[in-house]
Amino acid sequence: MAGPTAPNGLPDDVWIVSSDSHIIEPPDLWTAAAPDDTELPRVVREADGDWWYVAGRKTMSFLGIQPGDRFERHADELRTSAVFEDVRDSAYDPARYLAENETDGIWGSVLYPSQGLVLYAVPDSAVLTRAARIYNDWLAAFCAHDPARLKGIAMLNTDDPAEAAAELRRAHGLGLSGAMIPVRTPVWNPYRSPAFEPLWEAAADLGMPLSLHVGTDRADPRTGEFFLDVKEVPPSAFVNKDQQVRAALGDLILSGVFERHPRLRVGTVEHELSWLPFFLDQMDYTYTDRPPRGAWHRFADPDTRPSHYWHSNCFASFQEDALGIRNRDVIGTDTLMFGSDYPHTESTFPRSRTMLGGMLTDVPTDEATRIAQQNVADLYGFTAPPRPAAG
Repeated sequence: MAGPTAPNGLPDDVWIVSSDSHIIEPPDLWTAAAPDDTELPRVVREADGDWWYVAGRKTMSFLGIQPGDRFERHADELRTSAVFEDVRDSAYDPARYLAENETDGIWGSVLYPSQGLVLYAVPDSAVLTRAARIYNDWLAAFCAHDPARLKGIAMLNTDDPAEAAAELRRAHGLGLSGAMIPVRTPVWNPYRSPAFEPLWEAAADLGMPLSLHVGTDRADPRTGEFFLDVKEVPPSAFVNKDQQVRAALGDLILSGVFERHPRLRVGTVEHELSWLPFFLDQMDYTYTDRPPRGAWHRFADPDTRPSHYWHSNCFASFQEDALGIRNRDVIGTDTLMFGSDYPHTESTFPRSRTMLGGMLTDVPTDEATRIAQQNVADLYGFTAPPRPAAG
């Protein structure tokens, strides 16, 4: 006689912990800290809204103006520019941040920047370094409101990996919980380079996970390349957003970074999941069936395959990818963690619990709990209480 069927779905008493949420930087974040530094981010009011300028270059306007509107309006009605007064105060006030996310079923959040994401597109390396340090100080103060529930991700400029390692150690001392590195580096500075060893060593020693967040392509400070145009982003850039992260992770895994630094954790953030089964299969195929070329790395254990290091050292933050969830046996349930992307326009707020619950309907409860809460809790040190019964 068959035993009882194991339960499926996300339990009502389990809070979500978001692995990818954002703050909206106040307009005086950088000018208040360094009023005489005219190269740092500053806000200029124009006819169509407030715009951030960095080192004389126009970058982006304010986000955090319409979370939830995508469920109520046609896409053509959504805005890409606004004045700061349009931003909901919960996007930059930590107490309000926690309260509003609770209404969405989210108890704790891992925090990334908004304007900070596009600072990597500014080629001036010294400006990026100064801007990142000031942002890290501000974010640490934001998270200090409730460090058990708000875990900040530092910004690092990796143009000089040794300097990035020093800033990572400083960010750890501030109480930040991880760091963000560019999803794409200039061609002369690949993640397979030995120059990055100080950064990998520091991140492993400190237990600071490193994140490859969508939209953080690094401009080339040697050429002055500046490729950001927020009003002319082609649709293909969103459709193919996993292109850069595949190259970065391939470099890290296939060059033996995780073999040398087994405690290092690196993750893909906001690139979704469905590309991963093919990526893992192609890494293993390339390693086992293609003749080595030049200095291709070979793992010390002849039975080890590249996909092993994905499962042991990497993680994937997703937002809406039911197809990827169905392939969790290949990707690895322990690598998966949900992120709401609050308070950006494309976020799942205020329907995060409903949407994630729908994706997890046929997933065994223990796996659903890991995806919604426990994996990110283990990675960043959250301890969420039971969620109160509704009503």
